[in-house]
Amino acid sequence: MLVTTSYNPSMELLHKAGRLAADYGGQLVQRNKYSLEHLRKNYKEKSLLLVTRDEIRYYEDDHPAYFFHPSMALVRVKRMQRGESDLLIEASGAEVGQVIVDCTAGLASDAIVFSYAVGKQGKVTALESEEIPAMLIHEGLAVYESEIAELNEAMRRIEVKQMNHLAYLQQLADQSVDIVYFDPMFRSPIEESQAISHLRRSANDEAVSLASISEARRVARKSIVLKESRDSKEFDRLGFEHVLRSTTKTTYGVIRLC
Repeated sequence: MLVTTSYNPSMELLHKAGRLAADYGGQLVQRNKYSLEHLRKNYKEKSLLLVTRDEIRYYEDDHPAYFFHPSMALVRVKRMQRGESDLLIEASGAEVGQVIVDCTAGLASDAIVFSYAVGKQGKVTALESEEIPAMLIHEGLAVYESEIAELNEAMRRIEVKQMNHLAYLQQLADQSVDIVYFDPMFRSPIEESQAISHLRRSANDEAVSLASISEARRVARKSIVLKESRDSKEFDRLGFEHVLRSTTKTTYGVIRLC
């Protein structure tokens, strides 16, 4: 992976690009006046990380850039600030001060909503097994600035780990967290979901295993939540006895532990 900057970078930006190259095994190259396509062809490298003042963008082959954005979390937090309910928070029973493990962070949108809901007294750990998504959310959550101070604080509080969720759950003590959440790549993709189809290129598309649910039952005190397509057979396969009625194409299954 090449790592470069926007045109005319500051010393601070150059240092940041150098750190990212070192942290993620990339090759730092000077941008000069070259286009990104020229750099990739010249170095015969299909992937490139562009570091700008406000964000980092990942390019691979001819696909559109992949970058961090809070996405629907921004809208959902605004609604919650107006006193409106959020279906995920209702389904999970998340409350201020609770500890949550998001096993499949993806774009981190749900992790952000959870972090806002549990507040400063709570804790959200976002797990992402794949290197590129983990890198982008780790870096993005640390620097992204929205117009909502509480949203920014919620993003900064999330702990991101690049790790397989089963391995992580196996390390936890019994009943050491309140909620365990799974939002895997759906078994039947919803093709019109552009954000998810974009993520699918770099995401782990393995189904949630019965072993993961067993570990989640051991470590969670309150609930286990699975997001899937409305008619998914995954709810039955994994033992989610409470499936919320939904007028949309997705819904939540819940295993209530207390």
